[in-house]
Amino acid sequence: MKPSVRAVALLGLTQILGYGTLFYAVVLTAPRIAETFGWSKATGLGGFSLGLLVAGLASPRVGAMIEVHGGRKVMAAGSLVATLGLAAMSVVNGLAGYLAVWALLGLAMSMTLYDPAFATLGRLFGAAARTRITALTLIAGFASTLSWPVTLWLVETVGWRGAYLAFAAATLLLALPAHLLLPREGSVQPDIPPAEAGQASAIDPPATGSLEAGIRRKVFLLLALSFSCNAFLFIGLSAHLLAALIALGLPAVTAVAVGTLIGPAQVGARVIELAFARKTHPLGVALVSAGLIPLAFAVLVFAGVEPVPAAVFAVIYGGSNGLVTIVRGTLPLALFGADGYARLLGRIARPALIVGAAAPFAIGAVIDAGGPAAGLTLAFVAGCLSFSALAGIAVLLRQRCSFVVR
Repeated sequence: MKPSVRAVALLGLTQILGYGTLFYAVVLTAPRIAETFGWSKATGLGGFSLGLLVAGLASPRVGAMIEVHGGRKVMAAGSLVATLGLAAMSVVNGLAGYLAVWALLGLAMSMTLYDPAFATLGRLFGAAARTRITALTLIAGFASTLSWPVTLWLVETVGWRGAYLAFAAATLLLALPAHLLLPREGSVQPDIPPAEAGQASAIDPPATGSLEAGIRRKVFLLLALSFSCNAFLFIGLSAHLLAALIALGLPAVTAVAVGTLIGPAQVGARVIELAFARKTHPLGVALVSAGLIPLAFAVLVFAGVEPVPAAVFAVIYGGSNGLVTIVRGTLPLALFGADGYARLLGRIARPALIVGAAAPFAIGAVIDAGGPAAGLTLAFVAGCLSFSALAGIAVLLRQRCSFVVR
């Protein structure tokens, strides 16, 4: 098996396990845990927000570690941290322990999820990592589809404590070996065909990497702003979208059915990107992904919260999220190059994860004060800010970076 195929397949497995156990499962487990201890649902989800906060704070350091030691060792260590945290969750007996475990799981997130995986591919394949990043997101896009039914079955069968023990076992027995089997840095260059390497170099034009310090700093800040607004939008709405649609008049069964369209739309958008946009500069893909958000909300505004418009909204919104995930890995690589890529991803992830941690509370507070329409409006504003930041990058680089590789 080629090193590139092996790396993507192994990381795909670990991303499904990581997102399934550390990210998506909390939607089903947090309410059960809160009920067990008599907490509010907000308290139960507060642990998850703490985990995102810790992940954001730790991400720059993790990126620096990957830059020095390589993703194989760092992600394997992250699997051990995740195993410990998931096992500890099964025996928590109070709020202090619960929050402490989530802090540990936040550290595991920073070492095992998309950002370190993208950094690992960047370290292995350099500028040619773009197609590998897209392929990885295609595999990982099935994390929620697979994890929610499995988590629900475990919770119903063995309870939430048993579910977390199962998560710990799966991480130890599957994710850890997969990380250890990743190719070593320096062993994959012969696997990159010359034609592909040339294409990757065009995606990362030398002029972009040689920007003067002032321009580079502006580009970095705008990129961090865009990614942070995306995190606010998508993490915030993941906690409130279905409830907001129901509150606006959509039947609960219909709202759930609409929500199920988001996952396939994410994967579909990634397939389209891989098939038709491989020669489009990642900044062009980023602008399209951010531009889809105003379009999605426009459907609800002009067509109303009815089943068909809501379904169209979900497809466009999901497609945008699917592309944004790819852009998180490919755009920094294209703008700044492979040198220092892991460290850069860690620096960009810090504000995005911190803002994402606050998003459910912020949007929830706005909904409580002004209703579901106000919460959706706040998410819409975040999407517009994301697009504006990317447009600012395009203006800064208009003479240095072509949207289409020639």
